Amino acid sequence: MSVSERIRRLSRLVPFPALLLAAACGGGDNKSPTGPGGEGGDAGHGSAIEFRLFSLGPAGRIPADLEVEDCTMTRFKSGKIAIDPNTGEWQMDLQVHDNTGDWGFRDWGQSQGDGSNVLFQSDYSGVTYPGGVNDDGTGVIILYDWCADGVPDVNLVFNR
Repeated sequence: MSVSERIRRLSRLVPFPALLLAAACGGGDNKSPTGPGGEGGDAGHGSAIEFRLFSLGPAGRIPADLEVEDCTMTRFKSGKIAIDPNTGEWQMDLQVHDNTGDWGFRDWGQSQGDGSNVLFQSDYSGVTYPGGVNDDGTGVIILYDWCADGVPDVNLVFNR
């Protein structure tokens, strides 16, 4: 079964499709690009399917503190990813806290997959992140480069 077929199947499980990703812009700091209407993606509209940030892989359930590589300790407080099964567009929003305070982060782009493997191509960073859909189709995982040094360093696990 292809990833788009799995995501389409998930769309039938959504009781209120109108409650999909809201365009929650991170605001005016340089850590968070603007969303729809600005530089950000538009996966929050139409037939996008939303998943909520559940855990950081083995680092634990959200909220979770993580210090990866040379980055500062960051508390991942919440997040979501919306994926449009028709176009492959995706948009991820994270709410975090570090030594500068609370802030939001947004990434977006195009996805493509085959089976349970998915590649998330970021329009924000220009990087392609490996990921996948879990076996029962209820979750999405992205191996993300949080420290932006070219080495994926955190498993962002999203569930329905």
